[in-house]
Amino acid sequence: MKKPTCLILTGIGVLLLVVVLIFAVPWFMNVFEEAQVLTEKHIEYKRTLTQSVNKPLTVEQEELLSGLLEIAGETAQSQNEVDLDAVLSHTSYLAYLKTHDNENVENYSTYLDAMPTTKHNTVVKSRLLNFLDSEVEPEVLDSWVNYYYVLRDWSKTGKSVSTDQKEFQELLQTHLVKPLMENDGVGGITSKIMEMGIISNFIIEDNEVFHHAWRKHILSSGNQEGYLRSAIANPVEFALMRSFFEDAATYEKWLSEPFHQKEEPAEVEQQQ
Repeated sequence: MKKPTCLILTGIGVLLLVVVLIFAVPWFMNVFEEAQVLTEKHIEYKRTLTQSVNKPLTVEQEELLSGLLEIAGETAQSQNEVDLDAVLSHTSYLAYLKTHDNENVENYSTYLDAMPTTKHNTVVKSRLLNFLDSEVEPEVLDSWVNYYYVLRDWSKTGKSVSTDQKEFQELLQTHLVKPLMENDGVGGITSKIMEMGIISNFIIEDNEVFHHAWRKHILSSGNQEGYLRSAIANPVEFALMRSFFEDAATYEKWLSEPFHQKEEPAEVEQQQ
């Protein structure tokens, strides 16, 4: 290769390198800084959520619990097994539920069928926008919210981004990337996917925090009282998780077992 040609190619190579550095380095720096901000927000969010989930029942809530336990006791005398969903269908609990979710339902099963409710959808939208700190089109936000619920359902048995990478990638592609491309085309999609990808682990940890708190009720009060106590402590979230399971018995079993085979996360323990 002649020297002038070599110099030209070298110059082009250097120019391309400079262009990449000019555009790529700031992009990677922005991604890194954004990840740091999201992590800080998540630490505060998780601390607040954990404290809220673990608050002791109020006097009124304890009275409601006593009433439901009486109903469960009466049911146990006439049946071999207590249908806890049927206990939660009592008018006293449905009235209590209405104060938290504005839903008029005939029984608890109807409420489960309505999950996720409009109220919970609103909560999730607020939660995501707080994390992502950006304004988005309604269609894009709806895609994010749908992805949130799919991820909550998928991860309920302890699945995670790191241990179930192939399943997670398929879920990400089907329930986030594809809907976003249909709604948004190519422009701007990268940042939207990246943002939701970053907080996927945060979404999964919602399941873990709730499960940890409710399992403590099961372990300290027994399956029946622990189940009802959890349904009173966090009625909307408890119903959302219950809607992911086939029946109350399966849900009760899930509540009584560790979320992971390993020990519960140290950071959650320390925040109690």
